[in-house]
Amino acid sequence: MSSGQVRPGVGTSGGTPDRVLRATVGAAVAWMVLYTVATALCQGSPRAALFLGDIVYLVPLAAAVLVAGVAARRERGRHRRLWQLLAVAFAAQLAGESVWAGYDYLTADGPPAPSVADIGFLLSSTLMVVAVLVGFGGASRLRHLRGLLDSTLIMVSLAALGWHMLIRPQLTEAVVFADLVNIAYPLLDVVLLACLGIVGMAGHKSVPMTVRLVGAAGAVNAVSDMVYTYLATFSDYDSGSWVDVGFEAATVLCLLAAVVAVRRPEPPAEPRSFDRGMPLMPILISVTATSALVVFDKVGTGTVSDLSLIVIGVLFLTVMLRQYLFAADRAGLAEQLALAVTEQQRLAVTDGLTGLYNRRHLMTMVERLGAAPAGRPVSLMVVDLDHFKLVNDTHGHLAGDAVLQAAAARITATARSSDVVARYGGEEFVLLLADTDGAEAERLAERVRQRMRETPVVIGGAAIALTASIGVASSTDGSVQHLMEAADRALYRAKAQGRDRVSTVAAPVRESVAVPGPAG
Repeated sequence: MSSGQVRPGVGTSGGTPDRVLRATVGAAVAWMVLYTVATALCQGSPRAALFLGDIVYLVPLAAAVLVAGVAARRERGRHRRLWQLLAVAFAAQLAGESVWAGYDYLTADGPPAPSVADIGFLLSSTLMVVAVLVGFGGASRLRHLRGLLDSTLIMVSLAALGWHMLIRPQLTEAVVFADLVNIAYPLLDVVLLACLGIVGMAGHKSVPMTVRLVGAAGAVNAVSDMVYTYLATFSDYDSGSWVDVGFEAATVLCLLAAVVAVRRPEPPAEPRSFDRGMPLMPILISVTATSALVVFDKVGTGTVSDLSLIVIGVLFLTVMLRQYLFAADRAGLAEQLALAVTEQQRLAVTDGLTGLYNRRHLMTMVERLGAAPAGRPVSLMVVDLDHFKLVNDTHGHLAGDAVLQAAAARITATARSSDVVARYGGEEFVLLLADTDGAEAERLAERVRQRMRETPVVIGGAAIALTASIGVASSTDGSVQHLMEAADRALYRAKAQGRDRVSTVAAPVRESVAVPGPAG
């Protein structure tokens, strides 16, 4: 019969459900009550049970296919791909159920084992696992791969335990392909739930309501598939039996998820920077399974079977690989964090528009030079763009920003690698020149002035002439206490003398006075 009919969808936003949602929930509850009562009433009538399990059973599944298709058309991004996969999965499930019903009604012995219907069931379960990973596509590929490995660990561990302790002891004949197909259903359900928990819930800050509904459907479906597998392997399964109530409940939950996705879509789940990863659960299950396999074989046969050794080897290698992926994920996150810290440090000392150092960093460097021993020359250059306000008023502030960026680039290209170049504020730039006397600073200032006026700045077809007035102050003994004040006086003199020129002044010698702190 059915296999995993579930999968994550988009969620609902907070708040009270609208009328359509309330009506859908009410109809779903009423349907399940009526279906359960009908199942009880049909137990004594094979024909009625067949009609209930093969025909009536399909109603919510067909509705889920239609509503999932609507959700796939309305959603965008990852959620659209998610619901496209879910719509196909539901359609494959519906196709499998329809083929099953055809076997029941058109053949005397019912569906063979396995049958064409199993193709639809297995395809549906597989697509739902893929849908889970697509729905949580914001997580890294390493996390997806680790989630699949964790799911494999859980699946292999539970399959090995179930096989050794529950199934193999009861088998009186050799295992046939039909038994493997039946066992695949609950195992795929386990993979689905493990992916949902490990990749989704553990790796994301929130889980949309549709995904929760699909997860609940997966849990109900897993239990139902386990019961179905037991009945199909060791007893008889007939359509309309009590196990179909579980399958129907899972289908109804999927229908509710699709309706919620259409009526109240949510944004995709946001990944955690450091996912909780659930690292212990799959490892504990794996260790428990290997220990139980060894004990079970030793008690039963006195030796560990080859199959148990193979399973233990697979589990061991899988654990090693998933731990490597976990470490690689953490290493990648640590690298991202280091890059983020480096970027924050850069931004803390950098002017956002020009990429030069900012005023705060300049004043820090001035303080450091002021605390250094006396005796080494130091100079400071203040560069102020001429008539910059006219640029903003005539061409706009975007053009003014472009002029500032061009000026910063020309200053940087002219300055030496040892110079501290900063945007002091507005259209004013400052260069702190360590180990530079007045004559050398004046020559550098003249090169900066010439570089500024070499070519106009072309913006939107307009050529904007660029010139600068420059004030230079120097100290022969390394004193920086009054360098900025002296350079400002030199700058004002350059402007007073007609702009587009360099003016120099010598700063007072070092005094035993504290250096002023940053100016803001």
